[in-house]
Formats: sequence, structure tokens, C-alpha cells
Amino acid sequence: MDERPQAWPKLLQAVVVLAMPLALLAASLRLTTGHWLVDWEYGRPGFPPDPYGLATEERIRLAEVCVDYLVTAAGIELLAELELAGGQPAFNARELQHMIDVKRVLWGLLGAGLAAAVLVSGGTALLARHPATRARAPAALWRGSLLSIGLLVAVGGFMLLQWDAFFVRFHELFFPPGTWTFFYSDTLIRLYPVRFWMDVGIVIVGGITVLAVLVGLGALLWRRIIKNKNL
Repeated sequence: MDERPQAWPKLLQAVVVLAMPLALLAASLRLTTGHWLVDWEYGRPGFPPDPYGLATEERIRLAEVCVDYLVTAAGIELLAELELAGGQPAFNARELQHMIDVKRVLWGLLGAGLAAAVLVSGGTALLARHPATRARAPAALWRGSLLSIGLLVAVGGFMLLQWDAFFVRFHELFFPPGTWTFFYSDTLIRLYPVRFWMDVGIVIVGGITVLAVLVGLGALLWRRIIKNKNL
């Protein structure tokens, strides 16, 4: 009869730890899907100009509409109706289909991250609710933050040392074969060159790092408070 009360806190603690990286990833990913990143990136010194002559202001306008499509309930018509300065459609059929796929993947990751955040917050609250399991709550958050940072070191190191391989494997994992490669003259490549995606990766890694450190510090403070109350 004593086995069940001892088993569920360990299981719940493990759930919080394992869900933490996905919750932090989704939070950091959502942070990157805003106009601020486009404006910041295009304003950075040395950002590559469009080799086909598209003005910076026009690139920013188109890039920001792409962001709006990704994070709102807008249909693909929002992008299909866009035109370049010369009157031709901004995106071809392959690019439009890829943006549909990108939105599907993004919303899937954000939805999974939201579910993970519910598990983290709900599991932590349940552990903290009972005096016998209260100390497990900050312990779960601490271990979750450590797991997140450990995964970051592995993935971030791979990104820094083998960016091309990381980029290819990421797309092979989430997108059908042959749907995510484009010509240099295609608008998506002109709006989002490799430099842009490398910086996005850095921002996502940096965001997760900051969030993991904050969670870890909060967990340590919480654990100290619990220990002081039990003295």
C-alpha cells in the first residue's frame, strides 16, 4: 500500500523534467516569429543584399507578411496575392506550398510546446501541493533546466560545427523530400538567405539558454526556501 504514494511523485517529477526542453523550445521559437527579428536582421551591418536588386524596404515588407501568415489564422491567399514591385507574383506555387508546410510544422511545435508547458506547470503544482512531495517540485524544475541546457550544448555544437548538415537534417525530418530546396532567384531565398537562418538559430538557442537559466535559478531559490522552512 505504500508503493503507490512513493511511485507517483517520481513519475510526475520525471514528466516535468522531460517536458521542460520542449516547453522552452516552443517559447523561444515563438519569440523569433515576430516583426522585430526581421527588422533587426535587415538592420544589421553586412546583411547580404538581394543579388537581383530587390530593395531592402521591399524585402522587409514581404518578409513581415510571411511572418504574419505563419503566426495568424490567415490562409495562403495572404501570400499568393502578394506582388513584387514589377507586378509579378511574389511567390511561385512551390514556395507557397512550402510556406503551408512551414506553418503546419510551426503550429505543431508550438502546440506540442504548449502541452509540455501545461505538464510542467501542472506537474510542478501537484508536487508542490503536498508537503511530502513539495521538495520534488524545485528539484524537477532544476533537473529540467539542466536537461535543456545539456541538449542545447549538443544541438548548438552541431549547429556551430556543421551548419549545413544540421540545416539539411532538420528539413529532412519535418518536410517531404524535394519540397524545401529552391533556386537562388526564388523570393523565399532572396528574403531569407542562409545568414538569416543562422542568426535565427542563434536567437532560439540564446532564448532557451536564458529561460533555462532563469528556471534553474528560480528552482534553487525555491529549494532553499523549502529547506529553511523545514529547519
